[in-house]
Amino acid sequence: MNRAREFERLLVVGDERPLAAAAAERAGFTLVRRDPQVVLCHGGDGTLLRADREFRAVPKLPVRLASRGRLCPDHRLESRLAALAEGRLEREELSRLELAVGTRRWQALNDVVLRNESPATAVRLRLAADGRDQGEVCGDGVVFATPFGSSGYFRSITRGMVGDGFGVAFNNSTEAREPLRLGGGAAVEVEVTRGPAVLVVDNDLRALPMRDGHRFRVALARERAVVLGLDALRCQLCRRADGASFNPH
Repeated sequence: MNRAREFERLLVVGDERPLAAAAAERAGFTLVRRDPQVVLCHGGDGTLLRADREFRAVPKLPVRLASRGRLCPDHRLESRLAALAEGRLEREELSRLELAVGTRRWQALNDVVLRNESPATAVRLRLAADGRDQGEVCGDGVVFATPFGSSGYFRSITRGMVGDGFGVAFNNSTEAREPLRLGGGAAVEVEVTRGPAVLVVDNDLRALPMRDGHRFRVALARERAVVLGLDALRCQLCRRADGASFNPH
């Protein structure tokens, strides 16, 4: 008798959905549109971020598109589905950031970004990290990143990444500032002293306008995201169509 699978009910999101859905059915999974046990994120890192917003409590399986590059054998769609069915995928828990603006809350798997609304004007803000005043910052904004998200925008600014907790990078500030690397219990309070600016959570297009005197808070969220087979996004053998290595962010 075959051992029952941990995951049976699978929901497919992302590009080339019909192709991925057909492959999942061939692998013996039951396709659903609600109450899934796992979400197959067929696309790039943006697909994973969107799925995490919509299905926060459900494990995600990221798989890159073969049509956009050359994937190594272990990270092709059929191989990932077979590994999922056989329980061979490593399970990782990724931290999220929580953004609080007044009584409203958002979570970010990647990063929270405050930036100037217009490239013609800088934004000024006051920042306190874990209760310690960091003074006023003037520049294009500030980036808060999880360890997972720090390989993207955070690294492009700082040329470094975050090992644990979360990081704060100052984007094109008028005075040179080292990034902050904060522990899991820390929180950062920000006041916009001169806008206009916008707040962006991951790749959500619904930016939040921030004006003079507006405040927000960023800290690690209590909830963590469960991702299966994250090595597929980190693989240096998988290549884009232009021949360059994939960057997960």
